[in-house]
Amino acid sequence: MPEGHILHRLARLHHDRYAGAPVRVSSPQGRFADGAATVNGRVLTHADAWGKHLFHHYEGALTVHVHLGIYGAFTDSELPLGDPVGQVRMRMIGSGHGSDLRGPAACEVLTEGEVDAIEARLGPDPLRADADPEQAWARISRSRSPIGGLLMDQSVIAASAMCTAPKCCSGTASILSDPARTSHAPNSMRSGPIWSS
Repeated sequence: MPEGHILHRLARLHHDRYAGAPVRVSSPQGRFADGAATVNGRVLTHADAWGKHLFHHYEGALTVHVHLGIYGAFTDSELPLGDPVGQVRMRMIGSGHGSDLRGPAACEVLTEGEVDAIEARLGPDPLRADADPEQAWARISRSRSPIGGLLMDQSVIAASAMCTAPKCCSGTASILSDPARTSHAPNSMRSGPIWSS
C-alpha cells in the first residue's frame, strides 16, 4: 500500500501542476462519472495530504478525496494525453499536464464538513507542518496496547506506518510488542526523527 510520503509527493506535484486554474475532470471508466462532472471545469485551489489521504480542493468548497488503497496509482505526464489505458477512474487535464488515476480504494467528492470528519478521525501526520506530537503522545502514553500496533494505527499517527515503527523504535525493537507504558516508550515517539522528517 502506498504510504503517506507518496501521498504528500502527489499533493505537491498536483498542486504545482494544477492549482490556480480550471481542471478538466472526467471518468473514462465511468465509476466516478457523477463526481467528475461535479468538479469538471472548476479551479483547483490547492492539494494536500493527511496520512494516506489525498485531497484536491476545488472552488465552491468541494474536494476530491482519494485513498489509493493497495492497488491505486496515478500516472502523470505532459499533454497531450493518449487514449485512456486500463480502468481509469479519474482523468485530470490542466494547462500542460494530465493525470490518470487507476484502482483507488476511494475516489469521491466531499464537502468541507466531510473532509473535516475524515481528518478528525486521523492522528497527527508528521509530514504536515501543523502536526501536534503531543496529541499522539497522549494516546500512546495512556494505552496498554503494544507500541508497534499503536504506530500502525492511523488514528494515533497518520503516517507512513511501515516506516514509522522502525524509525521510532530504532535500537529498541523489543518494545514493539510490549505494552505502551510511558516508561517503555522511546522519546522519539514524542519528538525526534518522525516529527522532523
